[in-house]
Amino acid sequence: MEFRHLQTFQAVAAEGSFLKAAAKLQYAQSTITLHIQKLEEALGVQLFLRKGRQTELTVAGRTLQSHADHLLYRAEQLQQAMTGVVTGEAGQLRIGSVEPVASVQLPQVLVAFCRQYPKVRLTLEVGVTQAISRKVANGALDLALCSPPAANLGLGFEPLFQDSISLLLLKSHALSKVKDITVSDLAEERLILTEEHCPYRDVLEKALLSKGINPYSGIESMSSGALKQMVRYGLGIGVLPAGAIAPLPPDTVERRLSDLDLKLSIGLIMNQQITVVGSALSSLAGSIQAHLSTTN
Repeated sequence: MEFRHLQTFQAVAAEGSFLKAAAKLQYAQSTITLHIQKLEEALGVQLFLRKGRQTELTVAGRTLQSHADHLLYRAEQLQQAMTGVVTGEAGQLRIGSVEPVASVQLPQVLVAFCRQYPKVRLTLEVGVTQAISRKVANGALDLALCSPPAANLGLGFEPLFQDSISLLLLKSHALSKVKDITVSDLAEERLILTEEHCPYRDVLEKALLSKGINPYSGIESMSSGALKQMVRYGLGIGVLPAGAIAPLPPDTVERRLSDLDLKLSIGLIMNQQITVVGSALSSLAGSIQAHLSTTN
């Protein structure tokens, strides 16, 4: 059933004849006849009885008439909503991000975006790359900022910047006085790691394991704030993204490993098959690309 056929039906019902409906809609009378035939075929009922040049609604026709206005109204609303999604006048965007990008870099972009598109609803989901990239792939998220996703997800990845991984130590810790901290220096230390599957943790673990050092010593945290406080109270050496260090907790210092350049590529992933050029989503992606490419 096509909505234009419903519009034709309403015109015939209102005017009482196919001829008058054709004049009102500026269609050929044969087009009016074809529309009604198609509508009757689709519904499997007869809608009009012809009495000379006049028409009369059947019982089925009167039933359809009682619903047609609502159907056409909802169709118009849907069309307006779809137009609003493209122009940014309406709609909802669901984005994902890893930390600390979500807390440090992303808010400034979102402030500007919300000023430009005040009627677009935003949902931000913070998680690890493994989880949020899967949601982009299955359509649950529109875009995400994370490390490279798994190849089997079929997502494109546009790298935006390299995020370094730092060590956080108490000033009183012996290694805080060491000029060049090496991987071997961590062999007997208790490391406080981010959550399992965190890409930052994965980078460090691979680097340490390649040196024959087991990086896991029993403490992990899903919160960078909690991790920093654990370091402050002497539980061990924190391992977290450089962007998540500031502000430094009291009596702590930030250090890097001298023999390993621990960096993680952070970029933008989207499902290009559902991105509408010129839409609010396209605009947000462009703003993120411009901001993160110039500030890091």
